[in-house]
Amino acid sequence: MAADLETIDYPCPACGSALYGWTAAHDPLRSGERIVIDHCESCGLAVTRAPEPPDPALEIVPMIRVLGGGSIELTAANRRSIQGSVGGAQWAGIEPELRRLHLNPESMRLLLAKRDIVVDSIRTPYSSESAKLMQQTLINAFTLRDNFLRNARAGRLPGPTNSKERWLQRLDYAVSYLVAVPCALVAYPLESFAAAVGRGGILEVKAHHPDPVGD
Repeated sequence: MAADLETIDYPCPACGSALYGWTAAHDPLRSGERIVIDHCESCGLAVTRAPEPPDPALEIVPMIRVLGGGSIELTAANRRSIQGSVGGAQWAGIEPELRRLHLNPESMRLLLAKRDIVVDSIRTPYSSESAKLMQQTLINAFTLRDNFLRNARAGRLPGPTNSKERWLQRLDYAVSYLVAVPCALVAYPLESFAAAVGRGGILEVKAHHPDPVGD
């Protein structure tokens, strides 16, 4: 993702405002390679930095579930969530190694409007998935690689190429399982509170489109 790229020459894909450097994460799939994340101060969208601007359609369209009659639903990780604030660059839902757009309610509305989709409601209810994201966010504070267990279970982690990498992977496995229960004891009630105040970890969007949604 061009970690050494000092400047970008593209605007926020949601509202057209300037993007500014926000934070740096480490790519857990590429031996901790540095990833820069930019931020729009107008709509709150965060964007993983790269030489080329992101293509919103590549990320938004796969989220869309067509219900019929022009109605659609989407779900996405909520950067405006309490867990997003707690985790920052280590928030489990940001996953800059997998996607470039890190959404909040306002940027979601703007990006959907560009596809002539009208948002009817956005909620952030408590769910098992949002609680797991909160738990993984807390676990990330203890591991060498962010989202280690999520990526390991999904088969995304590259195999170790030397004894040092094998040792580090074993360490992350051990630490992840060691702190999983204590983190869950904090994560589940904290995410329940976050959902109650409208800042849960998952956006659930209901919207409508006059025509069938597609590429």
